[in-house]
Amino acid sequence: MIWRVPILCYHRIEVPPPGYERDRNFVTPAAFASHLAALARVGCTGVPLRDVLAWQRGDGTLPRRAVVITFDDGYESVATEALPRLAAMGWGSTLFLVAGQLGATNAWDPAAPVARLLDPATVQALASDRVEMGAHTMTHRRVTELDAAELRVELLEARERLEGVVGRPVESFAFPYGTHRAHTLRAVRDAGYAGAVTLKRWGNGRRTDPFRLGRLSVGGDVPPWLLVAKVAKLLCTPTRSLRQPHPA
Repeated sequence: MIWRVPILCYHRIEVPPPGYERDRNFVTPAAFASHLAALARVGCTGVPLRDVLAWQRGDGTLPRRAVVITFDDGYESVATEALPRLAAMGWGSTLFLVAGQLGATNAWDPAAPVARLLDPATVQALASDRVEMGAHTMTHRRVTELDAAELRVELLEARERLEGVVGRPVESFAFPYGTHRAHTLRAVRDAGYAGAVTLKRWGNGRRTDPFRLGRLSVGGDVPPWLLVAKVAKLLCTPTRSLRQPHPA
């Protein structure tokens, strides 16, 4: 029996530079490895988000304690530090890429240390049945601040550009900063996505709105025992967000 599916959100899997030790976008490679080991010890298995969306539709099954490991923005350190560890365990994952910044930097966040993002060739090489590529808009703007025309560009153009890179459907979307409203949920659906993740801290069941899936942000020096405790709570607590009609 599957109770709920927790979704975890990581960003940069690297040692923070001096002065950024408290920046919660960083998780060190050693800490990330300890997180995976702790989750595996309690019987969790990592799957890509597309598998959860298929399960919600009744088109597939999931491991008993499925968990989705996601990475926002598409930093190079995810490819070098995170994905090899996940591959060694046979776990899947989902990367949410800023489609207009492939091969560039995190220019949307001038307060953060500059970091390179995955380039199109690397994204294409990494994409597989176990490593899903999802969209995180074109330029990492807050979708709640966009007019209809801008929203369409940020959502639709991002999906189409990424599909051109990976050569397969891009089904999943992550809201930058987790911000969303009812009209942005509809816009994501209308742009051709099958589902979207927020930063609402709840577990996800079959009846959870696929365009408002909950996700737990993981950053800083979270010890593995605390992460496991948070995941266990998400596995067992009632679904907080039921399916919505998203009328036009």
